[in-house]
Amino acid sequence: MIPSPVRIVGSGLLGASLGLRLRQLGARVQLEDASPASAALARDLGAGEIATEDSPAPRLVVVATPPDVSGDVVKASLDRFPEAVVTDVASVKARIVGEVAGHPGADRYAGSHPMAGRERSGAIAADADLFVGRPWVITPVGGLPEGDGRPPRGEEAVRAVQRLALAVGSLPVVMDAAAHDTAAAVVSHMPQLIASLVAGELRSAPAQALELAGQGLRDVTRIAHSDSRLWAAIIAENAPAVAASLRGVAKNLDALIAALDGGEEDPFAPGVLAGVSSAIRRGNDGVARIPGKHGGAPRRYAGVFVLVPDEPGRLGRLLTEVGQIGVNIEDLQLEHSLNQKVGRAMISVLPGQATRLAVALERRGWQAIVEGKEHEVGTVIAVDGPSGSGKSTVSRAVARRLGLGYLDTGAMYRALAWWCAHEGVDLDDREAVAAAAASMPLEMSLDPDDGRVCVAGVDVSRQIRTPGLSKVVSKVATNLKVREELVRRQRAIVEGARYGIVAEGRDITTVVAPDADVRVLLTASKEARLARRALETRGSADAAAVAATRDEVLRRDADDSAVAEFLTAADGVTRIDSSAMGVEEVVEAVVSLVPEGGR
Repeated sequence: MIPSPVRIVGSGLLGASLGLRLRQLGARVQLEDASPASAALARDLGAGEIATEDSPAPRLVVVATPPDVSGDVVKASLDRFPEAVVTDVASVKARIVGEVAGHPGADRYAGSHPMAGRERSGAIAADADLFVGRPWVITPVGGLPEGDGRPPRGEEAVRAVQRLALAVGSLPVVMDAAAHDTAAAVVSHMPQLIASLVAGELRSAPAQALELAGQGLRDVTRIAHSDSRLWAAIIAENAPAVAASLRGVAKNLDALIAALDGGEEDPFAPGVLAGVSSAIRRGNDGVARIPGKHGGAPRRYAGVFVLVPDEPGRLGRLLTEVGQIGVNIEDLQLEHSLNQKVGRAMISVLPGQATRLAVALERRGWQAIVEGKEHEVGTVIAVDGPSGSGKSTVSRAVARRLGLGYLDTGAMYRALAWWCAHEGVDLDDREAVAAAAASMPLEMSLDPDDGRVCVAGVDVSRQIRTPGLSKVVSKVATNLKVREELVRRQRAIVEGARYGIVAEGRDITTVVAPDADVRVLLTASKEARLARRALETRGSADAAAVAATRDEVLRRDADDSAVAEFLTAADGVTRIDSSAMGVEEVVEAVVSLVPEGGR
């Protein structure tokens, strides 16, 4: 529990962000700053109340001033508040800890540094979640114990700062102050200078060149926006350690330049290629060592690229749907080029979830690509068969099992019959029906658990399954011009299903997807098919229901067989008779035909 009230001295980025978070936790926060305007801004943002002479004495003081004055402010705070624990959050620790060590109240002090920040400074950039998942280094005033079992000097202060770090979502790490400064030079101070140096070279770059800037340049130079005066003080405090780190960079940079100079006569000389390759590999090795989320072991995430139209609310919809799919976003990056109608979101997820996320997003209408799989094509399974053979039930189950999309081509013909009725098109007018097929605004979900069919924005999923429509659907299905148009659409859907699809209907194995990885003709006896369709459409398989179903099943098969081949297995097509098989048995039979790499 946070001791309250907390006095925050300094209302810049870290001080204001800490105040916002502590206020969320219910702590009373007092703000103090040499600049009244800065303190007022932090107050107005909700970071706390401005401290006055009448304010109650704080139990915890957090000094969030620039490092060059932090030592003096810490000592003054120890004097002003003799009952309080005092810490500071300066990014350089050795000098401050050393200065405070000789103060009479040093046992109430523990230095600290939350490894969190942004390229923007000041209270206006404050964020209550700034510290979540970030290390918070604690540097005891007397250094780390020597291993003799004695507690560190200022043990209670160390524990108080640990509780503070945990409360705001950080991960407390106890380190020696000098070790902290050496580490900070490598992971914070040197990268800041390198980013600034790279950005500095852009000052003389032609405007035409900068117009070509992509995300790589933005990533490298993002922190170059930082406050120059603040960083000058930080770097000066840690100059020897930063210089040592920069010398390592300079050594490797000199080697790379020497290799590139060797390419004046032959750009592809072995020395040039080796020098560049070595530099890139060193970077690969270094990036792989960066700890993962929440300071854990390094983890390699898989990226899913999603195209996001530049329209209000679309990014929010994407993030909402990722949550509905049940995949946790480990990281998110956005890219958007000037004058482009779409942006690109790169969603980092655990490797085992990438394909599932991409498939689910594609089913919801997004264009999604798993990083590194841009040219891969998913498994395509084509299933033909007469009415009542179990095509739809089995195909949906196979799609669920293998994580594939699902296309019911028969629903397209049914949707056209509904559309013609809706538009007043005579089904016997073959030219008019063909024209309706070409103009039909059809949307079909490829999710085997969804199955929505929408025409002109109307969900017709139920209407197209009525017995009345089943009696007339053959009139559109036997129209050769209609079949030509709908086969074109079906092929486009199959070819566009990057992560694979199960397509079922008539002549799928021979016309729509003759090159499918798996081609199956699913058949069953006449009696079995009639019973299944009666149960599906009338809720019963008794004699009356079967008799009422007979015409729509057998007549439609007879009509459709005149324009489509779905009663005899073509060469390379596996025939499965489901008459005496359960659904799971048929599913297993189809799945067993899938090449090993497609499962």
